Amino acid sequence: MMPAMTSASHGPGVEDEGIPSFLFNFDQFEKLEEIGRFDDREGRVELIEGTLIQMAPPGADHSDVILDLAFRLRESLGAPRPGELRVGSQSTLRIGNHSAPEPDVFVARRAKGQKYYLAEDTVLVVKVAVTTFKADQSLKRPMYARAGIPELWIIEPLSRSIHVHREPQAGGTWGEAYTVTEGAISPLFAPRIAITLDDVFRSL
Repeated sequence: MMPAMTSASHGPGVEDEGIPSFLFNFDQFEKLEEIGRFDDREGRVELIEGTLIQMAPPGADHSDVILDLAFRLRESLGAPRPGELRVGSQSTLRIGNHSAPEPDVFVARRAKGQKYYLAEDTVLVVKVAVTTFKADQSLKRPMYARAGIPELWIIEPLSRSIHVHREPQAGGTWGEAYTVTEGAISPLFAPRIAITLDDVFRSL
């Protein structure tokens, strides 16, 4: 039986005509996925701070950047042993009890048998923003800061730039933020790794 749902103000997300939106917790969201509630939706559905958000289907540029960056990170880290950092892509990242985004690329540890990656085990999240930059800035950037993710990259293929956010604050802001438009970038968790912009945008 589904737990009781709390009515919320109408907002973006998965909406049925005549039915108000609700605040969902993680268990409710997981159950909806299991019963195929989102199977007829174009693009994936994510739980963002209690609200169901339907994401636009990714285009070719979006997918190519994800593939190239994930490959470069995996190449740099090597094959992970149990409990070591590994590179994930478009898998569920559980943040507390009310958020379950699917980052385009992320680096995290996952214990054997653990069903989902957890925010507290994550060292880097990467979002590729082709047409969703404003939404990512307003919705996901503060969510990842509140979750304590050490580092967030928002990649804009159209401008060939990477917006780097570090020093997450509990209030949803970042203590350090800058944009890389040339050269290379090294993630906080592994300063020895140098990811060039050519690595990220090689397919564009």
